Amino acid sequence: MPEMVPNPLREALQDALRTIEPLIHEMRDALNAPAKNFHTGRIWTGPVAKTFDGELDRHNGRVQHAGETILNDLRWQITRTAAEVTEQQALEISRRYDL
Repeated sequence: MPEMVPNPLREALQDALRTIEPLIHEMRDALNAPAKNFHTGRIWTGPVAKTFDGELDRHNGRVQHAGETILNDLRWQITRTAAEVTEQQALEISRRYDL
């Protein structure tokens, strides 16, 4: 039976998740604080402010959704990727994905 080794693709995906996840959370937090402050009504008021507030909410929601989608897709891909492969498969994966 061939010797099994860690799958370099799975390791690369896990590394990507470790890199991307904090950045997405940082971006989310950076957008949430100004949006919450704007909702207080103490920053800007009036009809234009109300329109801007709606646009800010829509953009914030889209960013939040996109970030969570990326993280969920990456986690799903990791679960689909074998933890171990043969040495030959590991070499082929490393060459194919330049890992």
